[in-house]
Amino acid sequence: MSKMVFSKDFNIRLATLFSIGKIPGGGTWASLIILLIALYDQSAETVSFIVFLTLILGPRAYERLVNNSKMEDPKEYVLDEVIGMGISLTGVYIFYSVIGGFEFNINFLTNIDILFILTFIIFRFFDISKIGLVGWVERNPSLKPYNKVIGDDIMAAILAILVVIIFLSVNLWILQWELEL
Repeated sequence: MSKMVFSKDFNIRLATLFSIGKIPGGGTWASLIILLIALYDQSAETVSFIVFLTLILGPRAYERLVNNSKMEDPKEYVLDEVIGMGISLTGVYIFYSVIGGFEFNINFLTNIDILFILTFIIFRFFDISKIGLVGWVERNPSLKPYNKVIGDDIMAAILAILVVIIFLSVNLWILQWELEL
């Protein structure tokens, strides 16, 4: 009996990222934790691993929280932000690692720090505003509830990656254009 209670309680704790989801702005705080891990690591390798684990453990934690709260999309569930933020940071990091050549000239931040912070801001914008495809995924009646909950964050991650890649591409194009002059 105590093993079942621990397991249930652990899944609820995990679903709320150990109560971060219970504080105001829990999704932003969960995303910020992932950002801080990436900034500390100066890569997205650890974040990618966290996303992988969350994709495995998240559905069970979601199910337990939904059963406990009786809501289809409980605001306390913040593992979707962990997944979305992690995917967006990983995508930007891969693009940056492959293409490189970007210089932002801010003395106290590295280029990857700037990109990760920019990615965080853009991801949160899409996730909070539910603009375009992000809102469509969240409201899509043909998707199962859990797929809607994580789907909008995955879509926000994809859009954040695209915006940052476009920003970097334009930045690189302008830099090359200036060098030709």
